[in-house]
Amino acid sequence: MELLREEVPVPGKSGAAHILIVEDHEPTSSAMAALLRSRLEPLRSVGGSLIVKTLPDAESALRLITHSPPDVVVMDISLPGMNGIEATRRLREIAPSVPVIINSRSDTDVYRAMAAAAGVRAFISKQHTARDLVPAILSILHDA
Repeated sequence: MELLREEVPVPGKSGAAHILIVEDHEPTSSAMAALLRSRLEPLRSVGGSLIVKTLPDAESALRLITHSPPDVVVMDISLPGMNGIEATRRLREIAPSVPVIINSRSDTDVYRAMAAAAGVRAFISKQHTARDLVPAILSILHDA
């Protein structure tokens, strides 16, 4: 919780940090969005903003990213239709600079290897979302 006390701006391309959550389980996507809003909003610099959008499937996410790329995508592996690994591969083709964090219950060496091969920046087990997601996003935003 010490991180929240720091006055560290969260950079974004336009003064806003845009985060897209791709998660089909609505209670999970709502909880992640609330977590990000509560933990990242206090870190915004004056005049900046935080935009967190949720989508339930990879196809919708890819359509959105084609027209309006976010600063970070947080993606589940198990999604209806196209899975998160394939979506990450396709995202690399249409928006190669958009970083992807996989957030999944499918935390095995095989899925981690597949995610790494697809080009994800981080793999976070859903068991550790509350602990690891915000630091991973901050690291990505500060490297941008």
